[in-house]
Amino acid sequence: MKNSIDAMNNTRSKWRLIWLLPMAILIITGVPKVIGMEFMVNNMADAGMGHMTLAVGILELFCVLMFLIPQTRNIGFLLTVAYTGGIICAQWIAGMSVIPGIVIQTLLWIGMRFEKPEFFILGKQTKF
Repeated sequence: MKNSIDAMNNTRSKWRLIWLLPMAILIITGVPKVIGMEFMVNNMADAGMGHMTLAVGILELFCVLMFLIPQTRNIGFLLTVAYTGGIICAQWIAGMSVIPGIVIQTLLWIGMRFEKPEFFILGKQTKF
């Protein structure tokens, strides 16, 4: 088991930064929500959440911030995955395309797999 983690650590430097794209997307969509840009407020209104634009923007940026701090990356990953799950649900209910949320979530999972492979180990392997 240790050898597989060591092998992942050797390859993780190539692929671990794949999560930068979803983080950039979430920052690019979170800042306009926080500052109340008209196009974002209209987009949120189309999804039935126009009154929650500021709160959703703050939550989005908080999740990104937690993910970008190395000491809080695990909880930030879980928060960001939960947030993007909410994006998928909200877009589905509003009749919008769910593809952007699925792509963001997939890139997060792939990036985290290469960033911290030990995060995906289910239990300790003990030798008798």
